[in-house]
Amino acid sequence: MQNFCEYLYKKYSFDQKIRNEIESKITEKGTKSLINYIKEENILSEKQLLQAVSVYFEIELFENSQVKVDKKIALKLDLSQSEKYRLLLLQKNEKIIIFGSIYPPDLFLKEKLKYQFKSSIKFYLMTEVEFNRVKNSIYNSYFQLDQQELLSDFGNFKKIDSRDIDSLKDLVDDAPVVKLLNKILTEAISLNASDIHLEKKKNYFKIRYRIDGILKSYYNLPVEIAAAVISRIKIISGMDITIRHLPQDGKLEFKFQNSNYDIRCSVIPTIYGEKAVLRLLLRSEKLLSVKELNLNSYNLKRFKNIFKYNSGIILLSGPTGSGKTTTLFSILNRLAAEKNNIITVENPVEYRLELLNQIEINNAQGLSFPVILRSILRQDPDIIMIGEIRDKETAEIAVRAAITGHLVLSTIHTIDSVSAVTRLIDMGIAPYLISSTLKAVVAQRLLRKLCPDCREKRKITREEINFIGEQKCKYVFQAVGCQNCSEGYLGRTAAAEVLLINKELRKLISQQADYELLKKAALTSGMLSLADSAFKKLKKGVTSSEEILRVIELNS
Repeated sequence: MQNFCEYLYKKYSFDQKIRNEIESKITEKGTKSLINYIKEENILSEKQLLQAVSVYFEIELFENSQVKVDKKIALKLDLSQSEKYRLLLLQKNEKIIIFGSIYPPDLFLKEKLKYQFKSSIKFYLMTEVEFNRVKNSIYNSYFQLDQQELLSDFGNFKKIDSRDIDSLKDLVDDAPVVKLLNKILTEAISLNASDIHLEKKKNYFKIRYRIDGILKSYYNLPVEIAAAVISRIKIISGMDITIRHLPQDGKLEFKFQNSNYDIRCSVIPTIYGEKAVLRLLLRSEKLLSVKELNLNSYNLKRFKNIFKYNSGIILLSGPTGSGKTTTLFSILNRLAAEKNNIITVENPVEYRLELLNQIEINNAQGLSFPVILRSILRQDPDIIMIGEIRDKETAEIAVRAAITGHLVLSTIHTIDSVSAVTRLIDMGIAPYLISSTLKAVVAQRLLRKLCPDCREKRKITREEINFIGEQKCKYVFQAVGCQNCSEGYLGRTAAAEVLLINKELRKLISQQADYELLKKAALTSGMLSLADSAFKKLKKGVTSSEEILRVIELNS
């Protein structure tokens, strides 16, 4: 490792600060840690880094090879191993077995693979994009349900009366029910779904996954199994199986490939029976740094002003699933330090940070937002994070905390940043209190990113010129769709507007100015609207005009 670092120092010129950081990575976790650090900090481009690794470790680059992936052979490497070692089995013949990875293999891994596959091995270095593309191609059907197998497993279920609670209690622990629910959970996780919808219809049981913000149907299963599966969910998530006429909420834990998931469960009655929605939350998910939020350079510069505030209220606004919590915790992660006493009140706790004191809401036991917040102020906090401001009582406590010198962070469900001001007024908070405590509002939406492998360049249309409002952009990209993506899209990125409350805006808020006046003043003060933030991503080919029209209200 030391020799590899010396090679990098000679090939590329690094200042002493970067050298010191690199030296610290050598002593921490070896090659992977060093490569990850160089990528994350953009010290070198991925291409430069891979070329250096390729030359030094004498490993060929995948992009220069003629290797064709044999999917049947590739599946002989279990997905858990692929995830653990960031490794793919690409091809195998009588003499050699070929692997691809984003890291150079260590001696331990080489020997392990030689022993496991009883063959000589060869490695190719891959970029992250290449690795993910090939991995998706190999494992895209890894967990998919075998409908014929399912029908045979549940062959006797047609004889079960779904109204018979005792029969259902016996069934929920039966192998077919447990196997089916586990299969659904593991498939959804492997597809990076955020939510699972299990819906009993008149003649079938529908399973849908929300992936990159879009709901997509995956299975129409026999209607007879719906009651047993939903009853299984209710029992393992702590709900009452005998209550069917009222909505219920619960939660459960699920382990998959050494990762722990907290799953929020909601069940409601419909005209055909009960419908369940499961939200998947990766407990150990890596927090995004401010850089990784994908804000454009202008918004990023404005966003960093937030870290100057020692008191007041900072709000994140947007609908459910717009990434508010992720952005909120990127702020908390930056503020977390031994000198700060940070207390959070959440429902549920989604991310866990060592330097935070996190409290989870439990309404059933009387542990509500207002009850906890009234006690928090006696805990000598420096920073308070409230999961959501949804009523007058919570808003009043947040304002009181801000007035007394605390920094308060929270989320609010509004269409844009300026609407957060009018929402607080609608809740009954006095305008003069809002103007004196509110420091910033960040509104955001998540846009699906175009797949880099299949996106298609085309001339901008007259209609697009009209809603963009300028003609500097002659070409845009559109979704096509290939085997590596979902309908032409792969992943998501944030469009945001950062409202910083200045002297003029404080005056207007105190005077209870209407939305239009506040919006005009915000834009005059330098705020980039959600729409304009999205258009910047359109011009760079990150997303499509269709996606912007789907997600953002352009007239707001």
